[in-house]
Amino acid sequence: MSNKYYDYKAKKVIEPVNYKIIGSCKQCGQCCKKIFSTNLYNKSEFDLMQKDYPEYERFEILGISEQKKLVFRCKMLGGDNKCSDYENRLDLCKKYPFEKSKKGRLFKNCGFKKKPVKEFSEYLKG
Repeated sequence: MSNKYYDYKAKKVIEPVNYKIIGSCKQCGQCCKKIFSTNLYNKSEFDLMQKDYPEYERFEILGISEQKKLVFRCKMLGGDNKCSDYENRLDLCKKYPFEKSKKGRLFKNCGFKKKPVKEFSEYLKG
């Protein structure tokens, strides 16, 4: 369908679309291989975070995202896509996918999916 179709539908929606996260972990490891920062922009900020929070030394920088924020990975991920330090994993790991994932993207083969809280037809009912 064309963008015009979706633009037309979007104009009919008065309230923002809210999502809920459904599904379960498939242990694909993608959330450990690519962690997208929400507030770190350079290596010096990353180093400072690791100094203040030594438990974050398990992460290493991969690069910079299109949004100019750091992308990093966890060094504790084993070849079987399982955490080699599962009992001591961080809250960041335990809570994935977290609230911000509802607004962002989830990994393609992840067992978690975003689902609108309300179906589109419910928005049209007013």
